[in-house]
Amino acid sequence: MSTRQEFNIGGKNGSTGSIGGIILLILGFVVLFFVAKGIFTILSWVAPVLLILTLIIDYTVITGFGKFIINLFKNNILTGILAVLLTVIGFPIVAGFLFFKSILKRKIGKIIDDQAPKEIYADYEVVEEEEEDFLELPKIDKKIEDVDDNEYDDLFK
Repeated sequence: MSTRQEFNIGGKNGSTGSIGGIILLILGFVVLFFVAKGIFTILSWVAPVLLILTLIIDYTVITGFGKFIINLFKNNILTGILAVLLTVIGFPIVAGFLFFKSILKRKIGKIIDDQAPKEIYADYEVVEEEEEDFLELPKIDKKIEDVDDNEYDDLFK
């Protein structure tokens, strides 16, 4: 025999339980909104500094982003305009993204440089050349027989 348990928020009949769940959902979204607003506010104050640090760390990240926007304009003007508007509106987020991308690119570059071998030369031996004509073969005179009774050649006549 199976058992069934029911958990209700607010009351035994379940009518206030659904209202309680909705209230908790709304409160969760309100808390999430204020957390996102706080992060966006902090990023908006720090964004110019992050952009300058990105230029110092690796300026190619910013030029690459600019080339990406220009390519969007070349492919589809509407998409390019939308990308520029989202970049302007979300400048703090874009600046943070570019900063962390430059840091990540720098760390990956250091890891690759550390793993690359440091100019290890292979041992070699100078081989002196021998005569140039040692591979020349004598010419063979081969007689070509004219066969007129070839059925294969008759196909092409």
